[in-house]
Formats: sequence, C-alpha cells, structure tokens
Amino acid sequence: MAIKDLESGMNKKIIMIAVQVLVLIAAVGATWFFVHEPAPEPVAVVGEDGKPTIEVAGQKKEPEYYSLSPSFVVNLQNERGIRFLMVEIDLMSRRDDVFPRVEQYEPRIRNDLLMLFSKLDREAIATAEQRQQLQDEALATINAVLNAESGKGGVDAVYFTKFVIQ
Repeated sequence: MAIKDLESGMNKKIIMIAVQVLVLIAAVGATWFFVHEPAPEPVAVVGEDGKPTIEVAGQKKEPEYYSLSPSFVVNLQNERGIRFLMVEIDLMSRRDDVFPRVEQYEPRIRNDLLMLFSKLDREAIATAEQRQQLQDEALATINAVLNAESGKGGVDAVYFTKFVIQ
C-alpha cells in the first residue's frame, strides 16, 4: 500500500507541476498578446513610374541628403555697385532612386538654378519669407528638370546651408 500511495502522490505532484507550467505559459502568452503592437499591414501604392510598390503603413524611410557643390555664385540685378549672392544647397529625399538621377542631370539642374538665382535683386531676398519662397522655387525647378529628363521627380526638400549676400 505504501508504494501505491507513494506513486499516487508522485503522479499528483507531476500533474500539479504540469498545470502550473501550462498556467505560466498561458500568462506569458496573454501578456505578450495584449502588450505587443501588431505589425503594420503592407499597403500597395502606385509609384510615380506607374508600377505598384508595397509600403508598410506608418513607416517612413530615413531621409538622405545630397550636396550640390560647388556653391552657386551670381551677380544680383539692379544694383548700383556689384553685389553677389552665394548659396550652398543640400537636397533631401526619402526615395532610393533620386540622387543617382540628380547626379546624372546635375549640369542641367545647376544651369536652371543659376538662371533662377541670376534674376534676383537684393529686395527679392530681403526677408525670411522671400528666401523660403526662393527655396520652394528651387525645389520646383529641380523636380521639373528630373520630371523632364527621367519622367519623375523625387526631391522632397531644398535646404540653403549657406546664404551670403555681399
């Protein structure tokens, strides 16, 4: 009888340990389920080239920067004395294929930006709002060149990293 009681006690302990392990696993699983954020669902998006691409909602690609160097230097219009404008420009994009195209068409981009800047006079860039408008015009000019040459733009922002009037 003692052996049967001993075996019965061992079976009860094994069952109790198994139940406790299952409860522990269930608690960990429930905690993970309620605390873990679900993965964002992929969304099909039609790109500028007309091809469908898949993007994950809520995730933006890290920005990449490209410097148009050397600096742009132009004479300002309608000045009694000689006045110069020097501008250094950095471009920002979140797309992978933009900067190889910018590099490919950089001579035309530089030309069109020089034409834009050479039309300026000192009064046209006197305030921060006017310089912001000039940034917007530079962005439009760059994307217009990319659209004309490759069929798609892609530069998201233009930054003036140096802006000197002398």
